[in-house]
Amino acid sequence: MMTTRNVSPFEPRSHERREAARLVRRIQTLFLELDELRRFEQRTPEIQGKERRLEQLRWRLASIARRSASDDLDAAA
Repeated sequence: MMTTRNVSPFEPRSHERREAARLVRRIQTLFLELDELRRFEQRTPEIQGKERRLEQLRWRLASIARRSASDDLDAAA
């Protein structure tokens, strides 16, 4: 599908933007869930699983940010 809009080489691709936004929302939600669980419970398997998932989401978001920054540097060169 062709688009008439010119995309700046410094503008992240729309799928990267959507994925990053989705990850940020999921990280926020999971963080709030963990905060609530930690108030009432100690280290349970549920909390540990959510903490692992949160860490995985953070790494995925960092990967997207690195890829986007690398693409921006390549486009600038």
